[in-house]
Amino acid sequence: MNSTETRVLKLEAQMNALAQAWLYLAASLEMECGVDLAPMEQALSRKHWPSAPELDEAARGTLKWLCGELSAARAVRAARLRDRRGIGW
Repeated sequence: MNSTETRVLKLEAQMNALAQAWLYLAASLEMECGVDLAPMEQALSRKHWPSAPELDEAARGTLKWLCGELSAARAVRAARLRDRRGIGW
């Protein structure tokens, strides 16, 4: 593997770690503090990088993925809460 490939791999690993940390922090804010992150998700879904079109598509895809993960985790927590309360089917 050449130095450029090594750098890209390292950046990918770092970004994945940061994404996981962000998801953990966001979920903690929702669960522990009752913060509603829906407005933040909406704002992030509208984010663009017009001055850097070469980054825009990948960055927007990452934000979409992060928000999707956060929404999915919220749905799982809500389902577990309903199950614990016996509010099911």
